Amino acid sequence: MMLRLKYIYIFLITLSMTNSFSQSLPAHKCGQFQYELDIDRSLNWGYGYDDLLSDLSIWAQSPYVVVDSIGATVANRAIWELTISDNPESDTYKRVYIHARTHPGEEESFWVADEIINFLLSDSPEANQIRSQCIFHIVPMHNPDGVELGYPRENANGIDIESGWDDSVLQPEVIALQNRFIDLSFVIPNPIEVALNMHSAYACKRYFVYHHEVGTSENFTVMEKNFISGIQSYYPGGFENWNYFVSWSNGTPDQYPESWWWLNYGENVMALTYEDMNCDDAGNYDLTANAIVRGLCDYIGINLSDIETENLLPYSYMLHQNYPNPFNPNTLIDYNLPQDGFVRISVLDIKGREVSILLEEEQTAGLKSISWRGIDDHGNKLPSGVYICLMTANGYISTKKMILLQ
Repeated sequence: MMLRLKYIYIFLITLSMTNSFSQSLPAHKCGQFQYELDIDRSLNWGYGYDDLLSDLSIWAQSPYVVVDSIGATVANRAIWELTISDNPESDTYKRVYIHARTHPGEEESFWVADEIINFLLSDSPEANQIRSQCIFHIVPMHNPDGVELGYPRENANGIDIESGWDDSVLQPEVIALQNRFIDLSFVIPNPIEVALNMHSAYACKRYFVYHHEVGTSENFTVMEKNFISGIQSYYPGGFENWNYFVSWSNGTPDQYPESWWWLNYGENVMALTYEDMNCDDAGNYDLTANAIVRGLCDYIGINLSDIETENLLPYSYMLHQNYPNPFNPNTLIDYNLPQDGFVRISVLDIKGREVSILLEEEQTAGLKSISWRGIDDHGNKLPSGVYICLMTANGYISTKKMILLQ
């Protein structure tokens, strides 16, 4: 029986935490885990279980959120799920499931999930329309024991629960998620249509793990291409093409969540792994989340294209990472202005010398963008190298590293 947040919140935050580190770092579809222990990222990698509990208490205040536990971990920590909708009991709404942080060190997957939650709980017309037609289920931290123990991949038993869906004895975290999938896909009139497994890869790329027709079906690969390309269209240059990472070319494996989905539900569920960037250039989680939600809505038939968005303003100042990056010869720089004011955007070389002023003017509030062609203020082509984009506006100062390849 699912446990309500208000009944066990106090109990959970008083659980004692055991500190140890995993020595087993197996290969994985995310790539070899380049684990480095340092003082800033030790144990919970900057976002722990207490942080999640704090956020849950905030999210639970929304009238569109139900917070429940779908089960418990080896160390008896609750595995929390958010259900977001204006009618979570509907038997006609479209249903989507997202789970993140199975591998604790891939914390970027949480930040994307966090921005998806922010998008869905906002007062925007898009969010209102999505909540009126769809039910989102989101597990922001599937492996809280691993997060707290500092295990890059495993749960408290030292077992990789991402690739343990075919084990003879399933781990409790796998059982909890698997049972939830069954509850929301078996005999109910509106089963899960999309199931996203959120990770982050050391290739420093954003991409979806595409499943070859040998391991799925020819029709499903067409569906995959449309799904991935649709999301990509909302963030040009942000995601790799659908065929960047091709898996299952030798048949269907049986150890992953997506394997479970395919073997049990086939083409009825678009079950894919998403890999965010896991490197110094990671970021733009809001742009990523926005693209995923919009592309996902297109796929399940929720039309957001007719909604007027011109008057929507960002909540805060933000200079986004340019894309593409590295680039040649053009790159696009997005930035947010929550209010009118004077804005200056310039480019510095690696020694801090200003080489180009891209913008220096009063601007109205909104979502903005500007391009740079890798030239200085005199129209001269700049050499390949690292450059810094500097934005100042109403006391806000931010920089982003850009890599020019001539």
